[in-house]
Amino acid sequence: MVITNERLRAAFLTPRMACYFAHKLPHLDPAELIARIEETLKFLNIAVYCTGNIPVTRDIDDIWHLWILETQEYQRLCGLLQGRSFIHHTSNVYLRCGGDEAVPPEQDVEEKLAALAMYVKNYGPLRADRVRYWKFAAYLVDDCGWSLEQLNGFLAPAEVPEAATA
Repeated sequence: MVITNERLRAAFLTPRMACYFAHKLPHLDPAELIARIEETLKFLNIAVYCTGNIPVTRDIDDIWHLWILETQEYQRLCGLLQGRSFIHHTSNVYLRCGGDEAVPPEQDVEEKLAALAMYVKNYGPLRADRVRYWKFAAYLVDDCGWSLEQLNGFLAPAEVPEAATA
């Protein structure tokens, strides 16, 4: 069953957090802010299955950072998401400082495709106005010339886990 944006917001976004984001990001059009929040929630809800590099853009990562700052709300959110566990945020620089190796490119491509396949299975086809938030999807469409229809068709048949809706 596809999880709609409305259902996602109802399950995970409190009115207080919506107000918080509006005050923290007043330069964003309200529709753009909601889109970024929804894509952040989609990512976080499938994050338990995502390994390797973060598959979303800085715009989504910034929303995640703001959510993390409200620690009680973030802990509550993590308890509702798929996996029901705290989602840690670690930068690549921090990992490198600890001697951790980068994900090999061929493995990273597989993980990026798996994340996008989970997206399509759980939230429906990627929309033209949302592709830009998912790095690999944007790369395939903007740089490789894939149509949105080709991308969604390629991702749809994959067998992937379904995410939670609280």
